[in-house]
Amino acid sequence: MIPITPWLYFLFGFTLGLEATMCNRPNGIVAKLNGDIMIGGLFPIHKEIPNLGNYTQPYDLLCAGFEMRGFIRSLGMVHAIERINKLNLLPGITLGYEIYDTCGDASKGLHQAMRFISQRNEGSSAINVTCNYRSYTSLVKAVIGAGYSEVSIAVSRLFSFQLIPQISYSSSADILSDKRRYPSFLRTVASDVHLTNALAKLIKMFDWSYVGIISSDDDYGRSVLESLMAHFDTQLVCTAFKEKIPADFGNPGVNTSIKEVIDKIKKSPARAVILALKVSIVLEFFNEIIKEKITRTWIAGDNWSTSREVASMEGIHTVGDILGLSFKNGEIPGFRPYLQHLHTGQNATNSFIEEYKHLRFGCTDEYEAYKQCLSISPENCTKSDAINFKSPMACRIEDISQASDDYLERNIELDGSYSAYLAVTAIAHALKNMLCYKGICAKNISFAPWELLHELKKVQFYDNDEIIFFDEKGNSNLGYDLLSWQTVNGSVEFIDVGEYEQHRSSIQLNSSEIVWTNPYNKRPESRCSDPCLPGQYKIHSDIRCCYNCGLCAEGYYSSNYDVNQCTKCPDDQWSLKGSSHCQNRTVIYFSWSDPFAIILTSAAGIGVVLVLVIGIVFLKNINTPAVKAAGGIYTCVMNLSLMASFATTVFFIGEPFNLSCKIRQPLYGISFTLCVSCILMKSFRIVLAFELGTRFRYNFKFTYQPVLVIAILTGVQIGICILWLAFNGPSVKKDGKMPQTFLLLCDEGSSLGYGTTLGYTGFLAFVCFVLAYKGRKLPDKYNEGKFITFSMLVYLFVWFAFIPIYVTTTGKYLPAVELVAILASNYGVICCHLIPTSYIIFFKKKENNREEYLQSVRSFSKSKISVSYLDLQMPNLETKACQTCPLIESTLYGLSNGLRKWRNSF
Repeated sequence: MIPITPWLYFLFGFTLGLEATMCNRPNGIVAKLNGDIMIGGLFPIHKEIPNLGNYTQPYDLLCAGFEMRGFIRSLGMVHAIERINKLNLLPGITLGYEIYDTCGDASKGLHQAMRFISQRNEGSSAINVTCNYRSYTSLVKAVIGAGYSEVSIAVSRLFSFQLIPQISYSSSADILSDKRRYPSFLRTVASDVHLTNALAKLIKMFDWSYVGIISSDDDYGRSVLESLMAHFDTQLVCTAFKEKIPADFGNPGVNTSIKEVIDKIKKSPARAVILALKVSIVLEFFNEIIKEKITRTWIAGDNWSTSREVASMEGIHTVGDILGLSFKNGEIPGFRPYLQHLHTGQNATNSFIEEYKHLRFGCTDEYEAYKQCLSISPENCTKSDAINFKSPMACRIEDISQASDDYLERNIELDGSYSAYLAVTAIAHALKNMLCYKGICAKNISFAPWELLHELKKVQFYDNDEIIFFDEKGNSNLGYDLLSWQTVNGSVEFIDVGEYEQHRSSIQLNSSEIVWTNPYNKRPESRCSDPCLPGQYKIHSDIRCCYNCGLCAEGYYSSNYDVNQCTKCPDDQWSLKGSSHCQNRTVIYFSWSDPFAIILTSAAGIGVVLVLVIGIVFLKNINTPAVKAAGGIYTCVMNLSLMASFATTVFFIGEPFNLSCKIRQPLYGISFTLCVSCILMKSFRIVLAFELGTRFRYNFKFTYQPVLVIAILTGVQIGICILWLAFNGPSVKKDGKMPQTFLLLCDEGSSLGYGTTLGYTGFLAFVCFVLAYKGRKLPDKYNEGKFITFSMLVYLFVWFAFIPIYVTTTGKYLPAVELVAILASNYGVICCHLIPTSYIIFFKKKENNREEYLQSVRSFSKSKISVSYLDLQMPNLETKACQTCPLIESTLYGLSNGLRKWRNSF
């Protein structure tokens, strides 16, 4: 870090008379040192050529505006050559130089470059035109420069005829890598391809998607713009505007262009702007920016990223953040002491140094007046830029040629100076490889420049522990330093915050070193649109980087900024509309704590207790006519089946598992089928005993095998359930249709299996209903038909109502619907089959005897059976009824005994 003192490089410049004096010097040379091997130099020592638009006669182009940056870079070349000579790196051979001022203009550069192609020792006017330059010996063997790419492009065409090596210290335009057009051009800096690639990567690293580009309207600016656009396409970065400003500082259209560009900057949402301009244009540009109080993030190209002149502008800290890529910096050995004690070397001439010392230490009328004003009224004195540049020793030194101070050393810009030093070092190493062997150099200076060019392409040397070489396109292998402009103690310092490695094509950034100018030290944004927040996604418009933001739909989320689409939540998670993350779904099911489940469980429990109590009562009264009429021992089978049916309740409530899902439906289907089978046999017994004639009763007696029939009927249901479970049985599934929850329920698997199971039981119930309906007009004591009819009607009604309700019901109460149907069916059987018999047992004890039942049968028989029929058939009826219908003994046995007593009374 090097402190900066406020000063202005542009200080009126040389007057036309002074420039004319320089041009009148022998051969027009501005800086020269004779040597065995001469090296040319082209540097922009001045900023502009005034009134270039009025150039109507081919007179010498006069320059104005002293350019400190170009001057220091030229000193880097001078110091490097003098150091090589002093260290005797080429024993017996000395290097010399001739340096000319290009004034940053291609025409002036061509004018000066023509001096280099003149033949050696024949004067500046001796430029031979030949068909073959193979043996041509030019004034110089190589040229250092030029500075600006536009100038290098122009002069390189001239040097290519003789293949004079040209090594630039700052021309980075990619077009110069074309060896077909510029075969003798090399450079100690990276190509703009790497510069623009580094810029694009830097912008992408900062997540800037919408930036502006302002470039100079010359070959360099157009090359940078074209290359940047190519890189932006791959990095998905959009340009808010692409503006050009004339590269010629003296062009009257510069100010107009700057104002037009600033108007566009004001209107644009882009907060980051790339400036690929010359220093002189950047100065004018920032003057207007400071006046307009515009704040942006400015990205400096290699032309001005280390410009002390720009950094020392008053108010530069108000323009916002400045980042830049500079050519690789390095310390030149002995250069700082050389600048502190600057003087023209022995046997050398250097009008650049003379001009600098005149501006720094010279005594002018303006400075004398200012000093006098200070002694009279300091508060009323106006300090101009020229006075600011003056040394405190001005007007006190008699011989300004011997004056020196640490001003240059404090304001050094190492990037271009170091690159010029490397260019000279590369030439020295190439010459050593050509002319020297084992420390002895042949003083052969008659070699052609193209021979040196061949050696330069192969040269490799170390500097600052890094190997330096040129690739096949003549580009150096060096990268860039990433700089951040930061104000420290009132002055701007260039802080190294990273680097671009050319061989890796990557940026190494230490972002913690960057101090942003906003109050929160937060990296600024540069977008066409406000960023889409987490929970949103981008809705693109015709412009790729401009978009609106939409909310993520339910079940989708976005956790990052500016996502193109939302991500679907995993199946076990959910999200609301516009969510930035997913939440675990709540697993719900028909739980034991649900009030409805408690009611149903209580109902099932009461049913179990009721069936258990009734079963015990029936067992104690198994031989009574009431129990025998209700089914006798088969009432116990019914009770057991009902208890199993009630037991299925535990499988319908609570968290379902695969096992519980597979058990509950088959268990209910088999248990209730067993119950219905018992009722069916009771219905058939009644019809067989009372409703069928003797002939039919005799024919059907062999079909009445209760154990076998019940086993077969129940076995069919068991077979159906086994097939259902084997092929596609019930299993647990998660229903994610509800956004916030997972419904855990049993998937019944095969609809055919489930329907067949219920349908088969329903079919048996319908058969019971038909048989019971036929026997509905039995004696009061044998009124089972009415109860069976009613219970089966209840069952059929419940399950016919269940089907549409079950199909249309969703959610956790779906198992409750089926459970209600099961409980209703069970209670229908209890109320219609078990409770009436229990009522007789408990409250009709007197009537629960054989005589009462026989009396009931006798009354029923008077209306249904004639005396003659009874007389003829009673013996057989008594015997056959008891022998052929043992399972309805409670009915027919009582009937036969009663009829026999009635007949004997006659």
